[in-house]
Amino acid sequence: MEAGSSLEISLEPVHAFDQDWVSAPALATSPRGSPPASSIHTQEMQHFDAAGMGTPYPSRPPTMPDHFLAIAHPGTGGPDDMHLLPESVVLPSMFTLRGELMHAFVSYRGATEGPAGNGLAEKVAAKIRSMSTDSKQLQIPRHGWGIWPKSAKRPVPFRPEEAKVYLGKDCLQDGQSWLAGFVQGLVVSMTFVPLLSWEEGDEGSLGELSRIGVDGFDRVDNVLLELILCNALREEPGAACQAVLPVIVGPAAPGGGFGPFPFHKLARLSEAPSRATNARAAAILRQLGLGEEKLQAVLLLSVKQVVDSVLRNQGVQASAWETIVSECGARVLTTVLRDMRR
Repeated sequence: MEAGSSLEISLEPVHAFDQDWVSAPALATSPRGSPPASSIHTQEMQHFDAAGMGTPYPSRPPTMPDHFLAIAHPGTGGPDDMHLLPESVVLPSMFTLRGELMHAFVSYRGATEGPAGNGLAEKVAAKIRSMSTDSKQLQIPRHGWGIWPKSAKRPVPFRPEEAKVYLGKDCLQDGQSWLAGFVQGLVVSMTFVPLLSWEEGDEGSLGELSRIGVDGFDRVDNVLLELILCNALREEPGAACQAVLPVIVGPAAPGGGFGPFPFHKLARLSEAPSRATNARAAAILRQLGLGEEKLQAVLLLSVKQVVDSVLRNQGVQASAWETIVSECGARVLTTVLRDMRR
């Protein structure tokens, strides 16, 4: 989008879902050369009706007879905060080991796997880094070191030969938007490592997803957002991400470690989309240049479909702390080294 241009919202009825109003702003111009964004049409998502066409987005959504999904299109009169990402955030046209890269991207829910929870994310990231220098078999060859991304905070001390791991708490620059930071990390990451947990009381990265769709509840869930974006970006030609390695984490066990993961609870995940999350994902992907057909598919993904697609990948599961951390570190690096040879 040219500097100084603004956005106009077109409203489109969505008959497939029964959720509250969701706003999904996005930039329509593409660094990858895709055409300007056009309206999305599927059997579930009908053409603009006459009343909604070209209507500016109100500061507070009105009560409407139909449920609507607002998607930004180029025009005039939109607010500046409709830009989800800085224009500097782009999807590289072709990934290369000689450019900016992260060898792994660790995805987690801060309340359970972050510093406020059990700290598993930090331990996994630290183990990947340490094993990449301590284990001769897992050392990254010089041609695969790549360049630390300018958008991420560089560790101190910095060792160029060490595996580069994106962990939000460590890599976000001071004052940087979380959304911009993690998208910039994701588009240059070779291996996506989601920590998938289901704690007692439906807590955890997956446990909290079970609340979406219950009594009409919805929100933008950042864990779900990362899963959707990874799946979509991985399919792009020349994508950095070559592999998804889920780490399956059961509830905390008495005396330490983790109990069995409650796979039977996955059936409780919603068979309908999280409209809020899917709309945010589609807006980001449009700005990164993905085509309208792919955006249609993203908007229609159910919560369960997204999680199932991630769990189809071979992952790591263990009960002991040290086992799961060490196994994850070794498997991630083995995967990275394999993909460097492709």
